[in-house]
Amino acid sequence: MEPIAVVGHVAIDRIITRGGERRQLGGPPTYVSLITDLLGVSLMAATKVGGDFPDVYASELAARGLDVRGSVVPSAETTRFVLDYTGTERGLGYESLCAPIEPGDVAGLPDAAILAPIVQEIPVETLHALGSRVLALDPQGFVRRLEPGGSISLRPWRNPALLRRLSVFKASERELRLVAGAGGWEGLGRLAGLGVVVAVETRGVEGARILSGGQRLVVPAHVGEAVDTTGAGDAFIAGFFAEYASGEDLEWCGAVASAAASAVVETVGPSIKIGKRELLERAEKIRDGIRRLA
Repeated sequence: MEPIAVVGHVAIDRIITRGGERRQLGGPPTYVSLITDLLGVSLMAATKVGGDFPDVYASELAARGLDVRGSVVPSAETTRFVLDYTGTERGLGYESLCAPIEPGDVAGLPDAAILAPIVQEIPVETLHALGSRVLALDPQGFVRRLEPGGSISLRPWRNPALLRRLSVFKASERELRLVAGAGGWEGLGRLAGLGVVVAVETRGVEGARILSGGQRLVVPAHVGEAVDTTGAGDAFIAGFFAEYASGEDLEWCGAVASAAASAVVETVGPSIKIGKRELLERAEKIRDGIRRLA
């Protein structure tokens, strides 16, 4: 399979649930590396971590093919996120933010890359410098706004020049509305009108919608127990884009993406308990349930 890159911050997450608190590795590159390692895809990352980043976390990422030792900024703190699951909707906050990803950090990346900001760490100048031709975007970090006191709110965001470059766009329904001004097929259609080749809306237990070249696909979610939903979207785009960059058809890309997301939510923290064979068997079953709409 073709090598891919991911651009975005590795983070340390503080997870708050009704059962207590824990800290764990987080950030899009962490969850992308889970899936690329499982699928046997080589991964590079343009990321930054601070001098406070624990060696045990660096070793954990290195074991999955993601080496962040060359991305340490000794004078900075690692991005630290707070994810609060005690309410009806997930609450987001931050404790610290690492240095931004600069234009020089994206030099020499593979031809296929996932843009996966966690919160405003990819400046416009870096987007201009990115030379990868086959681009995927998860806009979650672009639609987040930092508020005083460490909270995070959401805001509308649109960068037509970047959207026109995209091969794949993936967002939740809420994020899609913030980017396109509408959710569902209407929102996906607006992105297609801007030049996005494949537009995807993830819908949790209801699966995902995919629009590309007039094709409309509804991809089911795998039915299983959700233990920890953190990182599900990152796993989804990793599975989708790893297959897409290797030339697979949209149905298979969507099936692998759905299987990858389901595998991540079945465990606590950034880990997966199933192997590659079971993941692909799960994807085969999901593909059998994909619906093509007229």
